[in-house]
Amino acid sequence: MSFVRSGPRMLIVEVNDEDHFRSFIKNHFVQMELSNTVKTFEDIISAMNHHQTLIYIAGNARENIQHFLIEKCIVIYDSAQSFLMNVINFHAGGNVKFVRKSPRIIIMKVIGDIEKTINDINEDFKASIEPTKTVITDHSEGTVILFTKGNLNKRLEFSELYSKSVYTTEHFSKTINSLDHHALKYINRSTASKDWYNLIINIKDRFEEYKAHYDRLIYVFDCLGVGMVLKEGWSEDTGKLFSAQGGYKVILYTYMEPLEIKKIIFALEYMENGEHIADFELYYKKKRIGRDEIKVKSINTPERLSNYYRQELYKNLELDDIEYLRSLEDYIFASR
Repeated sequence: MSFVRSGPRMLIVEVNDEDHFRSFIKNHFVQMELSNTVKTFEDIISAMNHHQTLIYIAGNARENIQHFLIEKCIVIYDSAQSFLMNVINFHAGGNVKFVRKSPRIIIMKVIGDIEKTINDINEDFKASIEPTKTVITDHSEGTVILFTKGNLNKRLEFSELYSKSVYTTEHFSKTINSLDHHALKYINRSTASKDWYNLIINIKDRFEEYKAHYDRLIYVFDCLGVGMVLKEGWSEDTGKLFSAQGGYKVILYTYMEPLEIKKIIFALEYMENGEHIADFELYYKKKRIGRDEIKVKSINTPERLSNYYRQELYKNLELDDIEYLRSLEDYIFASR
């Protein structure tokens, strides 16, 4: 499970000749095209992923940004280190008067009480709690910890970040290592009144393409960060011949409600063209959770219901993840 990851990087740069500097960037880096809808700092952070770097061209890079101007932004598909190496290696340093980094960003997924998590982390790091909208531009060093209930394995909109953040002067690597190491401690504290669920998922397929279905299931679970697989193996009634009447069993330990997991796995029972390719039976406390428990009014066929939940699933996946999932299903379809 992923509870902590880094956020996008930001460099504030002061140059002698802005046109010459932009030409240098264009010649050495792939840039992200900013759409007309990107108008604010919140917009640009929403548009970026954690592999990109925002370069902000400032009149005085030594000072904190008072008035953020979107026209002064360049987003490159590369790291801050790569940018600085290229400045040196291609002798562009003469045009660069001053460079500094903004605070490094850490994004933490919170499952339970987000206010309690923030207060606990703030106390542990002897830090300060500040507004998310201004914390990054208000500081020129240190580390900012942002919080979300969203999925860390996809690009997050700024609106998915909690309104309060934690700012610490601790170094980024020390902070993220500490948060990663103690993530379960914060989860346990913030979910004291909430139980996790031990679920059994039984994969069944009359064509016995168990590995392909397992790969799809685990890939989606990894993308969503739903929990931990505690155990897997052939279900008891399968036997040595791997009979299609049996199946492959996965035991999932998750913070998500069983019905939410049922919706995810039912989305994988049918392809987008309506072809039924597998059954994913879900059990909680020895009780089977059936399709009737996730039915939607006005949807009266299993194919349409599966597609409904598939479209809901796609909202939480990146485009690359969706394409990879489709490629796995194309293989299954072609092999029949």
